Amino acid sequence: MTPRSSAIVTVAFGHSTEHLDYTFLSFAEKNPGVPLHAFIIGSKLPERRLPQITYHLVEPIPDFSHPLREIYFRRHELIDQLDVEFALIVDSYDVLCLQPLPPFEKILAGFDMAAATEVNGSRYSLGLGHTANFLNGGVTFWNIPRSRDIRSEILRRGKTRFRLVADDQLVINEIVQTKHSERLRILPCQYNFRPFFRAKTWQRIKPLFFNLHHPSNWRLWPSVDHLDGVLIYHNLTSMGLVKAQSGMKPQAALPEL
Repeated sequence: MTPRSSAIVTVAFGHSTEHLDYTFLSFAEKNPGVPLHAFIIGSKLPERRLPQITYHLVEPIPDFSHPLREIYFRRHELIDQLDVEFALIVDSYDVLCLQPLPPFEKILAGFDMAAATEVNGSRYSLGLGHTANFLNGGVTFWNIPRSRDIRSEILRRGKTRFRLVADDQLVINEIVQTKHSERLRILPCQYNFRPFFRAKTWQRIKPLFFNLHHPSNWRLWPSVDHLDGVLIYHNLTSMGLVKAQSGMKPQAALPEL
């Protein structure tokens, strides 16, 4: 292993494998010194392969009962195949890099995992019972060798019981916040910025994989009118509008009172 080496990784199947330039390629554009790796779960590599990305073909397995759920969990073990020390794992089609990132060693700052809190981060959780810092699983930083035991626990728990397709976030929070909180660095939201962009007001949205008809499962989601200071943007609904923007500033301006 090359000391202090890093990679940016996604795992994909289906439609997004042919369109990794939609968001994933932005990480190469903003961080030219960090290699991009895409693990493709399926029977063949995409026809349209981008030279900035190293592709890896991975045979699907039935352990996770749904192809999307397989992606969410297996990405935590597939990074062990890379000869690097640090990895940033991102969703393949809705996570956009807007600014150059600091070195991953600096982001992790001696911790084994780093992630940002989800919008509406106050959640009930098995184990601890409640967390005010429910982590979003779409953008996670890892010290690969030191986090191997945590990620193995995530895989084992993911194979134990199917609760919903996006079960990985529940599992990550249950394991890390109950058993390994001293190994977690909670990042500012600039590293995983989730609001809508230039929507008219706060948006009331349905979660993807819950009972959509129960009122308690609807959540208010914020909207912003600029993305100055944002490093990584993560919201598929607003992605087209955000990709058309330019000139985002490295830091937001704080108005005088």
